[in-house]
Formats: sequence, structure tokens, C-alpha cells
Amino acid sequence: MRKHHGIFRGGVAALALALVIPASISAPAHAAADIKIGIITSTSGPLKSYGDAYNDGLDWGLKYYTSGSMKVGGAKLVVTKKDDGGDPAAATAFFKEMVGNGTKIIAGTASSGVALTLAPLAQQNKILYISGPAKNDAVTSATNKYVFRSGNTSLQDFAPLSNIKPISGKKVIIFVEDNAFGAGNAAAAKLFLGPKGAILEDIKVATTATDFTPYAKKAADANAAYIFIAWANALNAGAMFTALRQQGVFVNTRPITGLAGVGSYDIYGTIFDGANAVLTNSYFPGVVKTPTSIRLAADYAKQGISQDLFTSDGVNAAKMIVQSLQKNAGVDIDAAIKNLEGFTFIGLKGIMTIRASDHVLVQPMFIVKLVKDGAHYKPVLVSTLRNVAH
Repeated sequence: MRKHHGIFRGGVAALALALVIPASISAPAHAAADIKIGIITSTSGPLKSYGDAYNDGLDWGLKYYTSGSMKVGGAKLVVTKKDDGGDPAAATAFFKEMVGNGTKIIAGTASSGVALTLAPLAQQNKILYISGPAKNDAVTSATNKYVFRSGNTSLQDFAPLSNIKPISGKKVIIFVEDNAFGAGNAAAAKLFLGPKGAILEDIKVATTATDFTPYAKKAADANAAYIFIAWANALNAGAMFTALRQQGVFVNTRPITGLAGVGSYDIYGTIFDGANAVLTNSYFPGVVKTPTSIRLAADYAKQGISQDLFTSDGVNAAKMIVQSLQKNAGVDIDAAIKNLEGFTFIGLKGIMTIRASDHVLVQPMFIVKLVKDGAHYKPVLVSTLRNVAH
């Protein structure tokens, strides 16, 4: 009985104390509401390595740009990730689910087909969509203010080719997958190389193809000066390039392509040995030294994580998400857009600027070469193009 009586007396005392404390300091401040961030990208299927690198960069970037707190303006960032497997229908379902649960910022997307599907949905639902590695130029446009990108466009991939000579009057094969990614590259080739006098010939490869010999033979028979190869499917890229080499395409035709992920270095190095290949590139580990890249390299080394081609796109997305929320913890989308348009920052690979007119990310691009280092090949920087805005 004494014990219960003691508790009761304490409760009365506490109540009395509460009555003399001014209301202005007795009521706890309301915590800012959590901010939901949705990530839709490929972590399975042919674009898995791209999605994995993007996600790792994003996770690191969100911690880095919030000083480890995962908060902006006192509000906690709650990240939900979904694997679209490169399927626009699956991505659409995830997108609608996220919008339905109050998510106002969605990022990711390795597939151009997925990005082209989600971009108009962002406009319809008035949410902020930051596309990732998807390159098709039509993903961002002057007519859709709700869509940004944290990676580069197909035209930006072509920019490093500006100094290739001679090109006027020379035949250039555009060798691409028959999908949205390939279509974007074919369109970029026409816009970029056509005015320079190049004679373009498209070879579109069915995405279901398992035997690339017929396509490779057609490329060999074309007897072109250059062959531009745009290929996203990491699972069959080796077989495709091998077919081109076996058919003798690179004997008289100089290959031009984008340097893919770290896992492709030895394959590309072997395939292009002696071919004088021109390799364009948006990022490879160690390509430049910035405060961000130095810190990331150290943190990744501690965690046993490897950088890859689209690590930078993930880090950029994190910076853009955090920037969109500056003085905007309530996630007003018009305010988020205003925060991003024209924003310049030093990213993993140098100075980046979000072009206000169409939300293209103006950025450095590179030409590289692969050199043998012991039993393996590694990329070496040949030249840097800064402020590439195509």
C-alpha cells in the first residue's frame, strides 16, 4: 500500500509542477514529417550492374550530403527501392503505388524504355522525377518541368566525337539494339554526325537475337570508315562484340563505342586490340580527383564496395534530391523544381549544371583508351570535354 501511495504522491507532484510551467516550453515541438523517396531501377536482368552501381552511389550520396543524418530540414528521408527489371509495365505499377502512398520524389531508371514511360506520368501526377542512367534524349524536355536527369543523354555520348577526322563523306554504321536506347543513339547520330557530312547506315539488332553473326556480316559488308556501336545489354555485349571481330569488321572499320562497366574492360580490351577504337565515357573510377571522388573512394574501400560506370549518376541523384528539399521540407514540387533549375555543383566527376531550359545535366565527358596492366586492361584518360551540353 505504501508503494502505491508513493507513486500517487509523485504523480500529484509532477502534475503540480506541470501546471506552473509556461505552455510555451511544456509542449514538445512537432517533428517534421518523414519525406518519402522512391527509387525505381533495374537490379535484375540485363541492366542489373547499372542499377546496382546507381543504388550504391545513391545510398552513399544521401549520407554524404546529409552529413550522415539522412535528414533534410529536420525531416527524415525514408527511401523505398523497387526493381523494375527493365520492364516499363512493372515500373509503371511501382510508380503509381509510390504516388498513391504520398511519395513526391521518385528517382532511378537505367532503361530508356522505362524512363520514357515514367516521364509523362510525373507530369500527370505533378511529382518530381529524376531519371538515372537512361540516356534517350527525349526523357527530359522543355515541355515537362517535372523531369530531371542525373546522368547524360545520347547526344552527350556523341560529343567526344567532335574532333574525329575525317568524317565528311565517310560512311558510318550506327549499330544499335532495336529498342528505345538504340533509337535514342540513332537519332543522336543523325543530329550530331549528319551535319558534319557523314553518310549514315543503321543496323538495328533485335533484342531477342542470340546469334549476332548475320548482323556482324552486314556490318562487314558495308565497308564503312567507322562503326558506332551503342549497346546496353551487359549480358550479351561480349557475344555481340566477338561476332563483329570474327567477321573482320574492325580490320577496315574503326570502332567507336561507349566504355561500359568495369566488368567489360577485359572483354573490350581483347576485342579491340589493334583496332584503334575510340571509346567515349561518362565516368570510370579515378577519372578525376574531386573532394567528392576522394571521399567516396575512401569510403567504398572501407566498405568493400566497387565503383562502376553509373556510380556517378547515383551520387548526382542524391545531391539533386537533397538540393530539391532545401528550405522545402514540406516537399512543394514547384519549390523543388526552382531549387534545381540552374543549380551548379561539383559532383563525383567535376562541375555539373542543371540546364534550366530542359533539365539536361551539363557535365564533363571523356575519351579513354584501354591499356594492358598485367593480366588485365584498365582505362586511361585521353581527353576531357568540359561543360558538355548537347
